[in-house]
Amino acid sequence: MIAQPGLFDLPDPPPTPAVRAPRDRGRRGEHWTRTVVAGLHVVDRGALRDAAHRRLSEGIVIDLGPADDLDEDLLDPHEEIAISSAAAVRWWIDPTAGTWPELAEALRLDAVDLDASDETPRQVRASWSVTATITDLDVLRTLAAGPGRGDGTFPDLWNRAADPYAPLAGLPGISWEPIGVEIIRSR
Repeated sequence: MIAQPGLFDLPDPPPTPAVRAPRDRGRRGEHWTRTVVAGLHVVDRGALRDAAHRRLSEGIVIDLGPADDLDEDLLDPHEEIAISSAAAVRWWIDPTAGTWPELAEALRLDAVDLDASDETPRQVRASWSVTATITDLDVLRTLAAGPGRGDGTFPDLWNRAADPYAPLAGLPGISWEPIGVEIIRSR
């Protein structure tokens, strides 16, 4: 009788070669989203809130017509800033700082998202996302160029050309620490 291998006696399959992820160099017309997260420690609530009130008062006003009376529980932005450090951060931060207008020839901004939440009375977690379409990768490479920097992936180029944490520059009354930056191809 000839011995046949049983179900559990089959030989191990041959090893599969490791697949290397392609370097994401980016191409014209591709959509990318950069999401940044930071932990903020409020050291001077008054300075933070005063700055947010100034930014809100000096900002551009867009009249959208009569307000809906559907949500009477919504606070006036000035009231919200007065009671929440996270609200002050949301009204002060511009997620496009460092990207727009500096990279206007290289990227078209498609969407912006911003969130901040009070973790404790003195701790705020802030996150923002910017979605952009590549319009001219060569301009971005030029803006990101520096000694020994080479070509790099699109995420590397974007981070070198525009500091991901630039929106926090000049925010008074806080100290902060980076938590993470993620850049992914979207759509």
